[in-house]
Amino acid sequence: MRFQAVVAALSILVCGALIWNVASAGRWSQAAAGPRAADAPKEIQAPLRPPGNPNAQEPATPPAAPALPVDPTLVSKVKGEGKVVALTLDDGPWPEWTDKALALLARYDVKATFCMVGQQAKDHPALVRKVVAGGHGLCNHSMTHDTALKTKSPDEIRAQMQGTLDAIHAASPGTPVPWFRAPGGNWSDEVRQTAASLGMRSMHWTVDTNDWQKPGVGKMLEAVDKQLGPRGIILCHDGGGDRTQTIAMLDRLIPDLKAAGYTFIVP
Repeated sequence: MRFQAVVAALSILVCGALIWNVASAGRWSQAAAGPRAADAPKEIQAPLRPPGNPNAQEPATPPAAPALPVDPTLVSKVKGEGKVVALTLDDGPWPEWTDKALALLARYDVKATFCMVGQQAKDHPALVRKVVAGGHGLCNHSMTHDTALKTKSPDEIRAQMQGTLDAIHAASPGTPVPWFRAPGGNWSDEVRQTAASLGMRSMHWTVDTNDWQKPGVGKMLEAVDKQLGPRGIILCHDGGGDRTQTIAMLDRLIPDLKAAGYTFIVP
């Protein structure tokens, strides 16, 4: 009996040891595998990388394409074929005369380029908007119409141009101003290069009506007749004082040029 009791006790001990080993093996094998990726703190989980070089850097955002440079060459003729012509009006916007010029242009269905003085644009923003609403082009004509602009320092030249751009855009945000015209036509390399750096080409003229001298309508028409050819640019004024003669001249010139086969364009 004592022998049988000893054998039974040993059997119980062996079975218990086997059961403990099986349970322990399952528990410790899971621990040995380490924590599951899903259970790891989010901030320390490694991001997935595509196959390839594990040390490769993330691609950088490609830089924006550089703006195309503006040609600083002085322009005295418009692009196009045959009898195309550009009409430009300087020194405005000017109360009364800009309005009269706009009314006349609308009557003949002609678009022009208005070369605006910055101080005038600042003082008469409603006229700037009226020119833009009429579908006309804009040109920067300096802030104060300083005819000695080319003799000024680079900073002063830039300030004259930038001030005009600011005045125009304050009145009509986002409106393009693709051209600059030097007061008095007094150009220099510095003036043209500065205009180009601000996104503007430099526009001169081929026909000077001399309307600012008020020589009479006949004399102005005679000047146009002598100087105008295909792709010409006509200079006259809607600002700077009384422009009665200019408006009367345009009232005759526009229909005459149309009858001669000319087409008015905005450069």
